[in-house]
Amino acid sequence: MAQSRIENDLYVSGALTCKSFTPPAGSIDDQAIKAGAKVQASKLQHQHRLAYAQPNVAAVAETKAVYVCYGAAGTIKDFRAGSIVKCTGDATITVDLRKNGTTVLQAPITLDSTNQDRVAEAGTVTTTALAAGDLLEVVVTASAGTGALGTGLFAVLTVEEDAQ
Repeated sequence: MAQSRIENDLYVSGALTCKSFTPPAGSIDDQAIKAGAKVQASKLQHQHRLAYAQPNVAAVAETKAVYVCYGAAGTIKDFRAGSIVKCTGDATITVDLRKNGTTVLQAPITLDSTNQDRVAEAGTVTTTALAAGDLLEVVVTASAGTGALGTGLFAVLTVEEDAQ
């Protein structure tokens, strides 16, 4: 079949119907999808922001599972940790993020007397890739030394996950 080519803009005041349509890359963006379009979840990427927290008492050592990747793949976007009240003296709290038992951070986040109250410190994530079934855990180590451990320990993990 011969192909027709239109070199100028084209305006259609009625409905446009065709047998097939291949939109150019990047031509369909958020504005092109109407509100309430009911796009299936299997066609979307999902962002999860998960919070880990201990009670507002002195931090304690623990390992806690916080996330399992259910999609085909995912990416760790950010990991931060802090405390409501910082440590005093030489007390330290370290917070690590591990995937299937192995750290994904350049180094665990260290919270000590130099940190600010209620401010989350960013960790440097060196391994960002996730696959279906990967388990992420927060691992806390607490050492009071000659000071007092911070209270109200918290961490926030941000993950983007592809659909299943």
